[in-house]
Amino acid sequence: MDNIQKLRIKSAMIVYELETSLGDYVIENEMLDKISETNKNNISDREKCKGNNIEKDNISVLVESSYLDEVFNLAIDTTDGTSLNPYMKELKTLCSFLGIFDIRNAISHPNRPFPDSYWFKTATIASDPLVEKLGLGGVRKALNSAVEGNLNSPPEEWFDNVKWAIPNTLPNSFDHEITGLLGRDKEFKDLHNTLSKARNSLIAVVAPGGIGKTALILQFLKDLSLSPSYSSKVSSIVFCTLKNERLTANGIEQIEAINGIEQIKESILSDLNSLYGEDSFSSFENACEKLETDKILICIDNLETLLMHSQDEFIEFNQSLPLFWRVIVTSRISIDSATTVPLEPLVKRHAISLSRNYFRKRGIQNIEQSTIEKIADMANNNPLAIRLTIDLYLKGVDISQSIKKSQKDIISFSYKNLIESLNPNSIAILEAIYVLGNSSKSELIDFLELTNEDIVEATNELSKTSLIIRTTSEIGLDCYKLSESIRDLLLINPKNIEVRTNISESLKKTKAKILEQTTRNKQLGLTEFDENFVEPNTERSIHGLIVDLNKYFSKPYSNRNLTELIDLKSKFADLIIYNSKDYQLNYHYARVLKVLKDKTGELKILKQAESLNPDSPRTINAIAMHYFYNSDYEKALDIFNLLLEKKYNIPENSSNKFSFSLTKLRLLCLLYLGMYDDIIKITENWEKDPNWSAIYGTYRASTIKRKNELNRYNLEETEKAINNSLDIFEIIFTNGDYPIVACIEANKIVREYDFILSKNIYSKAITKKYVGFIANHFFNLVSRLKNESIESKESKELLSKVYVADIKPNPLHNVSWYSETIDIVYDQEHIDELIEEGYEIVKVYHIPEREYGISNYIFAQNKEEQQFYLHVDCFDGGWNKWGYIENNTELAITYKNLLTNGKPTPATEIVEIDQYMI
Repeated sequence: MDNIQKLRIKSAMIVYELETSLGDYVIENEMLDKISETNKNNISDREKCKGNNIEKDNISVLVESSYLDEVFNLAIDTTDGTSLNPYMKELKTLCSFLGIFDIRNAISHPNRPFPDSYWFKTATIASDPLVEKLGLGGVRKALNSAVEGNLNSPPEEWFDNVKWAIPNTLPNSFDHEITGLLGRDKEFKDLHNTLSKARNSLIAVVAPGGIGKTALILQFLKDLSLSPSYSSKVSSIVFCTLKNERLTANGIEQIEAINGIEQIKESILSDLNSLYGEDSFSSFENACEKLETDKILICIDNLETLLMHSQDEFIEFNQSLPLFWRVIVTSRISIDSATTVPLEPLVKRHAISLSRNYFRKRGIQNIEQSTIEKIADMANNNPLAIRLTIDLYLKGVDISQSIKKSQKDIISFSYKNLIESLNPNSIAILEAIYVLGNSSKSELIDFLELTNEDIVEATNELSKTSLIIRTTSEIGLDCYKLSESIRDLLLINPKNIEVRTNISESLKKTKAKILEQTTRNKQLGLTEFDENFVEPNTERSIHGLIVDLNKYFSKPYSNRNLTELIDLKSKFADLIIYNSKDYQLNYHYARVLKVLKDKTGELKILKQAESLNPDSPRTINAIAMHYFYNSDYEKALDIFNLLLEKKYNIPENSSNKFSFSLTKLRLLCLLYLGMYDDIIKITENWEKDPNWSAIYGTYRASTIKRKNELNRYNLEETEKAINNSLDIFEIIFTNGDYPIVACIEANKIVREYDFILSKNIYSKAITKKYVGFIANHFFNLVSRLKNESIESKESKELLSKVYVADIKPNPLHNVSWYSETIDIVYDQEHIDELIEEGYEIVKVYHIPEREYGISNYIFAQNKEEQQFYLHVDCFDGGWNKWGYIENNTELAITYKNLLTNGKPTPATEIVEIDQYMI
């Protein structure tokens, strides 16, 4: 018997006795209620996979079916709450640290190497005082017998008990064994599910540095190697690492590591020769050929070291492997074609448990809970950062400084080299997200002014790393944010200060726009019923674009630039690509299309906006208005009626403008559809309506006129219709107010009723009423209307007829605003005096139409057609005379500086020019 075989038997004697003694301890104490369901189920489920159904509530059966690691777990459960529990846990930790489970595996596989270190490690365990403290005296006796040469080989069935264990080259001890692996149940399940699918030949565990990728994969592979369910799926496990740096309390230490595909091949070849016998394979290619049908699982740790420079080379290597070989890697960078298992930071409670365990293992028992929680929180629940912070603390550095230094070191260790390998656009995106915070793809395009293709390429590159985190907004929009670690790194080490500065300036401008709109919302009382309202919490880029659109629409028609509108349309179209589910963006885009006369596009986008937010009243109203202005009155009426059912025609339930428009357009739909009886019924009590009596009265009068047109030859009915309609307008105008909507309809009616004067068949009473109405109201109502004047040809023709009407007395003869024989002319002498005093003579050419009251500003021009802006506050006649100004009225003005940018020059003083009659 050679020396190696003796060492194997001597080690087997100790391990066998350890396993037997632990099992006997569990059986003798018989604490079934203390054994966790997890441990029971693990054993029971495994035996079921082997075709053995066991009683999981029978301790003897559980022990007989257990392996060394599982027996330890049963023993720890059994001693829970006793003074022996810490010793039992410590013994398992010692066994794990010295690799007793790998030694147990090697003992049962005579073809595997058995270095003499295995014997010394086994003897170390057997000679440790913990064995005596736990009453496992048989283990020490086995050691004594082995030392004395009294070899007594364990039963053959004990050797065969782990024949299914998978040969591997995993490390003998793991860094995480000192504290245990916490909070990774989900990831373990994900890995099992992923590996169980044969089509997943390349699997990647991806996460930032320090999160615990290596710890997770090592524990997973160790458990897998001891799991009978995988013995038929995996022939052997080969592990190699490309980690070239190690982070310690003293800083970053360089490690001699594998570098490049060729060295990876050499490492795998060496491990395969170790597992299958020395010199079994002459080359990596020879191993691939001979083991073509074997199910080799290769694990490559820290693959980003290679991927940052030659990802294509690795993919080519992976594709060259035999069909049944599989690869699992850990990396900070995603790999094309790999099935990715992401790894998130520990949840808070597990990070706290890790901190507490690490303190205890380092001999600190009475650390305050608040300190433990602070370390876990400030380390962002990163396991490496937690251990590093505690190491620094134990070296004498206070907690705050330990946290600060560990954060700085972990950032540099985890990300520095990774960032340096990125292309400029990816760097720019990192800087943009640093300034903007959580950012959508459309925001990145907007602020960086990169093309869509540039953004897609760069975000794809970043998405393969752990530098950015992709999230989804409430409406399903992809957004990106930085991890706290990356933010801290960019804080102290900007990568492109020019990009950062430019974005910061753009962000300031955007915030100013948003503040402006928010202030405008409050000042004007804008709500969801107003077309230029922007809802709170709207994404920045969308908010800013809507503000720009509102500014465009706020300009006078003469100052609107079509090129500017087309540019806005292009920006809306670009944003909708990435924000197609944003109803506001669609709604305001439809406003642009409406002005550009794209009727089909406008309706399509409005309906898209409605589908995204069916409760938006302004969107529904915009659809109705689209139908109305395109003469589809039936469809428009149906929608207006739905809005009316919600009582949006009442200002308190919507807004003045919205309820006014709804009330007016609904009545117009009925009018244009000839539904006269419906209008008569709706407006029966028009005077009592607290909000819109003028509208209801106006369209009642208009309906009476139209309905009578069908019965024009009935003299009595015609006079009755004329009388009723004039009575309505008399009531509306009695209080001195002349609503635009009433003025428009009254102007039409009095002009159409002029047949009363040309035919002598109508009574004196109705003629007198008609002439009196014109004398009392015509000047005022015409003065309120755009492009109307008593000086117009049509007005003069009508007034001439009224003036000569056979009515005594004729009230038109006594009004001051009209004379059949006298013309009003401007006093030229007064004009000359004003010019000498520095006044500019101008003529009014445009009076804006207002829905409520007279406009407080007008536009005029001089002989050179230079334009001026005139405001009532600068007029010497005040509001009393302002309403009598009409198109072609001449006025004298002063101003400060003549504007040359195409905008009207504001007048600083406005003076009436004297007139006289001839």
